[in-house]
Amino acid sequence: MASGGRVLFSFVRYWSRRWTGAGLGVDAERGRDVMVVEAVAALTGRGVVASVNDVARELGVDQSGASRMVSRAERLGLLSRVRPSAVGGATAISVTGEGRELLRAAYAWQDGVLRTLTADWSREEVRTLVALMGRLVEAQNRIDAR
Repeated sequence: MASGGRVLFSFVRYWSRRWTGAGLGVDAERGRDVMVVEAVAALTGRGVVASVNDVARELGVDQSGASRMVSRAERLGLLSRVRPSAVGGATAISVTGEGRELLRAAYAWQDGVLRTLTADWSREEVRTLVALMGRLVEAQNRIDAR
């Protein structure tokens, strides 16, 4: 049996290339749009007033890359920015209605992928997998908050 670290690495490496549907007729740019909108939704869901720097940290990209992604999503109407009222304040980024609809469709697609991958699993096995993945995400969020 492979070590936990090896399995986790393989899982992350595999899905980091495929979760957006790349290679399945899904536009790679659209995948990046989903990624940046989901990052902003995750940040604001944790009570963070999302800035470009926060998005960069959330995505593991540099600030300029995050800025380009946010700007594109803003042009597409998926994100909006509220300029700071105070000098030196950060711009707050939020998900628009169109962005929420994009996420709804992306989550539905991911749910379908999970159903396909676990078609021969019991409901309890799927619930356990989802719960444990959720715990991994929560643990990482706690570490990142330090």
